[in-house]
This record gives sequence, structure tokens and C-alpha cells, in this order.
Amino acid sequence: MALYNTRCVRRSNALLGFAYGSRFRYQETITHGSTVAAPVIAAMFNAGIAGASRLGGWYLQMLPPGLVERMTPPSATGHDEGSRGHYKVETYTSTSKGRRYMATMAQRRDPGYSATAVMVGESALCLATDRDRLSPLRGVLTPAAAMGDALSARLTAAGVTITTAQLN
Repeated sequence: MALYNTRCVRRSNALLGFAYGSRFRYQETITHGSTVAAPVIAAMFNAGIAGASRLGGWYLQMLPPGLVERMTPPSATGHDEGSRGHYKVETYTSTSKGRRYMATMAQRRDPGYSATAVMVGESALCLATDRDRLSPLRGVLTPAAAMGDALSARLTAAGVTITTAQLN
């Protein structure tokens, strides 16, 4: 998601008058642990993502027939496994004065379906019912620029945990 998220975060900063700072930088990374196998896992992960994103359907057609079907659950199954899903995103930042912070966003829902549905649903409700708390900006906006604190409050009430902590 980094391809989209980085642009969304940077656009939010610009729309909000550089509220995050004019020298603000944002990037995303993923960790594969610190074991001896981590570099191999990372290389395989990157190769798979690169191949799928650059070659798309052609890449999948190169796989042996039936392999994808054998490795993935059939359609309309797996709901019980999804109900045990969860995610946790940690964001680290350093200020120009050297202070370090960590923000955490977590939810005890399947991030691929129900957690996304909650976020989309709360965003729609926010736009429809919280007009007095929305940004005066108009046009093509990001969620942060359009809904900001109003959406954050709704997500928290819907079970999304959002915390910040100073690290030093």
C-alpha cells in the first residue's frame, strides 16, 4: 500500500498548509524479523510483489495450472478465520528538535475485509452526519484533510485503537 499511502500522506500535508512541516518526509517499510532467514524472506516477498505488480495477470498465467486454486481457499470460505484477524501499524517520527514519537493504530478485525469496511463506513457516516466538524476545504481531498479529528473520533468509537507516545 506504500505506493498509495505515501502520496496520500504527502498530499494531506500540502492540503493542510504543511501542518506536518515543510521539511516533512514520509516513507513506508515492512519488517520480516531479525532471524537469519529474514533477508531470504524479504527477497522472496519483494520478488513476488515486483512480479505481480509489473506483470499482473501474465505473471499469474506463468504458474502451473491449478496452483493458485490449491494454495488459496475457495470463494465464500474463510469467514471464521477472518473474524480472528487483526492488524497493528506503528508509525515512528522524529521532530526537528530531536524528539521521537510512535503512533499506533490497531484493530481486532480482518484488515483485508471487515476492518476496511469499518473505515469506509465510518468515513461515509462522518461525511453525511458530521458536516459541522469537517474541513472547510473543497475539491479532491484526502481523508485527513477532509475529516481529520472527526473521523479519528469515529474510528476510536468503532473499536480502532489510536495512540501516541513520546519515545525520548
